[in-house]
Amino acid sequence: MSTTKNYAGIPDEFAKLETSKIVLIPVPYDGTSTWGKGADKGPQAFLDASENMETYDIETDTEVYQQGIYLAPAITEASSPEAMVAEVHKTTKDFIKRNKFVTLFGGEHSVSIGAIRAFNELFDD
Repeated sequence: MSTTKNYAGIPDEFAKLETSKIVLIPVPYDGTSTWGKGADKGPQAFLDASENMETYDIETDTEVYQQGIYLAPAITEASSPEAMVAEVHKTTKDFIKRNKFVTLFGGEHSVSIGAIRAFNELFDD
């Protein structure tokens, strides 16, 4: 999906899974859209734009990326909506169990279903 190696072009030392607190999961899925196809292009557009983004956060007076941001491999399962949701669920749950702050971006709205299920299974609140 992507030629982008690290989110926002951050240095490799802050993009390793083992040391990152944050995990970004791209889900370029557009299987159930009924009008205006193209949501599957969203993750790549997001990553491309991130390369030109200012990484300093004025509100926290920090370079937030220094907490570590791992760009996970894209979830490309598209054989059915159910299969995509199952793969998102599994992947999200695996990262949560590793104490990662998980964020995913797609794609269409249905990409969030698997992640919501994973969080619901692991957290009471």
